[in-house]
Amino acid sequence: MEKKDEAHYLLKWIELNDKLVKKGFTWGSVEEDEDWHQYMSYDIHTYSQREIDRINRVTNKIGNVYNKMYHKLLDGSQESNVWKSQLGLPVHTWDAANVPSDFFSYFTRMDFIVNEDEIKLVEVNCDTPTGYIESSIVNQIICEEYGFVSPNKLEENIKRTWAIISKQYNLSNDDTVHFTSYGWHDEDRETVLFNLNNSGLHNTKFIAIEDIIVSDEGLFDQEGDRINFLYRLYPLEYLVDDKDSAGREIGLSFLQHIADGRVILINPPGAFLMQSKAVLALIWSLRDDSGIFSFEERESIRRHFLPTYLKGDFPFENEAYVAKPIYGREGGSVEIFDSFSKLVEKDEEDYYAEWQKVYQQYVEMPNKTVNTWDGEYSGKMLVGSFLIGGEASGLFLRVGEKITGNLSMFCPVAIEKW
Repeated sequence: MEKKDEAHYLLKWIELNDKLVKKGFTWGSVEEDEDWHQYMSYDIHTYSQREIDRINRVTNKIGNVYNKMYHKLLDGSQESNVWKSQLGLPVHTWDAANVPSDFFSYFTRMDFIVNEDEIKLVEVNCDTPTGYIESSIVNQIICEEYGFVSPNKLEENIKRTWAIISKQYNLSNDDTVHFTSYGWHDEDRETVLFNLNNSGLHNTKFIAIEDIIVSDEGLFDQEGDRINFLYRLYPLEYLVDDKDSAGREIGLSFLQHIADGRVILINPPGAFLMQSKAVLALIWSLRDDSGIFSFEERESIRRHFLPTYLKGDFPFENEAYVAKPIYGREGGSVEIFDSFSKLVEKDEEDYYAEWQKVYQQYVEMPNKTVNTWDGEYSGKMLVGSFLIGGEASGLFLRVGEKITGNLSMFCPVAIEKW
């Protein structure tokens, strides 16, 4: 874009951003390394209804595969215990992760590489997925601004899902469901409040994770009310290291309360279990096992999963691959290697660097060029697809580098006009 076009773009961006801030979306730009980066793009990417339906079908099929694998992992057999030992869960989370639920995760986002008719699963974010507000409120407003129709249905499926949760956990109108995240983190807090406001529940209360009182008897809020049901946007692996100001290991107590049933978690602990990327390797290794998966499920695995392995099974010779920490988030500590096993791309986040890794076949994401306040930006597009209450519910597109990190840009999506 020329300078005058960049100025026009920026004015429009500010207009849209101001409108969205009033709706709770306050991270249209993000500060990192003492500089501001654009996160929200308003260039709309369109898919035909046929393409959207295909992504939705794949999302539902993979959800079924994951749920099948989840219940196999919890069936108590010797085989399942061996499989669980390969997932790399921190030891202190084992008891909590074994708490059963009907469905492995009520709120999930799958990340796909979509190249025309080919849809490949990169990973499954089933423990603490984000992107709801972008895919609902932001996507809807930008689509309306330019006369497009959004394909996303997050709000109605969130309400439907909480009705399912209420039935499965025997929630009554007198029960209070607490919702938690970091209180200081705008994106996490507003994402949780979005879920709360669309839940349709009678009694809800938001509490910052840092304000939860952990005692020997259980969890309590600041008013002294016991927390019996807790929706959390907070990774369970963080609890392993959490201490209070006196050095007391309250995170370990928190995990024990989960394991002992003193608090019921939503998403359930099974979502943390299945968040391990080692599950991708496990499912790939069992892709031909008719004793676990149906014919249709085996076909879905072969067609849509990327070959993924643990180090002991490392098979990649003469082809590019990706090394990923099993619990890495936002591209943290991901490495890309070429066909000669030479490192060509690396995320410098070191929090997850020491975690066990999986090794996945590298597939190039499609190119996508969007306008920004600095001119045109050409990056790689990753397609997120929400599975809410077991049903495909909306798309979440991001454009960034070869490793989709924290500074990738949200790109709105719409149904293609005829």
